[in-house]
Amino acid sequence: MKRSITEVLRRGLDSTIANWPVIALRIAESLVLVGIVIAAIIVAIVPAVVAAGLSRDEIVNSADPAGAVISWLIGHVMLFVWMFALAFVVFGVLIAIHSFVDGGTAQIYVDAERVAARRTGSGRDLFRAFSIDRWLSGGASSWWRIFWLYNLAWSVGLIFVLVPLIITILGMLLIGDTTGKIIIGCAGVALAVLVLIPVGIITSVWCTKAITICVARSLPARESLRLGWRAVRADLGRHIAVAVITFVVSLAVNSLVSAFSVPMTISEHRLPSMALIFTPVRLVIGVVQGVVGAAVGSWLMACFVSMTEER
Repeated sequence: MKRSITEVLRRGLDSTIANWPVIALRIAESLVLVGIVIAAIIVAIVPAVVAAGLSRDEIVNSADPAGAVISWLIGHVMLFVWMFALAFVVFGVLIAIHSFVDGGTAQIYVDAERVAARRTGSGRDLFRAFSIDRWLSGGASSWWRIFWLYNLAWSVGLIFVLVPLIITILGMLLIGDTTGKIIIGCAGVALAVLVLIPVGIITSVWCTKAITICVARSLPARESLRLGWRAVRADLGRHIAVAVITFVVSLAVNSLVSAFSVPMTISEHRLPSMALIFTPVRLVIGVVQGVVGAAVGSWLMACFVSMTEER
């Protein structure tokens, strides 16, 4: 029996609050991911670029500044190959970690829905199902499938974004006029961004639904994506409505939190020395926004699990 949108949101919220340690783990994930990116930049990319050396004076004092830059780029092809390879590896590690966390998160919410169906009574305690062992078990058993699920889904989604970019590049190559190239380039980028927004939303909804099916039914990535797409398409209204509502809630709360920084920005503009005084407050605001993001992401997952586990 299908639940109403209100019931799905309520059950998802109850499950999220009852299993609040999941939010803490998602926050920890964010810190780990940021740490990995910063470490990769500091340890590998920055030293390589500095060692390659292209000073501002070399460009300014050169008789042909554009040629100097191009010569430097051609002479350091291996540097860019190294940076691309490193970014590829780091991005893969980030997706793998996120896949593990999503697998553990979905497992807890699937357990919560199932134990709530067996228990009697009412209230959020019906959904209490968190245990670190169960979370680790869910992540370990499904991360590899979710990893490929993400890669397959976003590969399909990005095809729609690449089409206008490829057409733009071809158009710029066919036109010799510089002004025409600029117009076509700007128009093509704008079109790609406009395409990216709906494609990103639909792909995110598709991935989240497929993850809940993957974990709940222990299915491989391709089958989960196929069933996830079928489920979203058959019940598009509820899935999009839940995703939009959670996004709006996240945007509203983050906007409210950000509003506290407006007086600080005005004060810093008039008196720059105030920036140091307001630093702790800004850190607190950043932490709160991180908590809100983790909580809303967990809520969305719990809502999708609620729809997946309908009987």
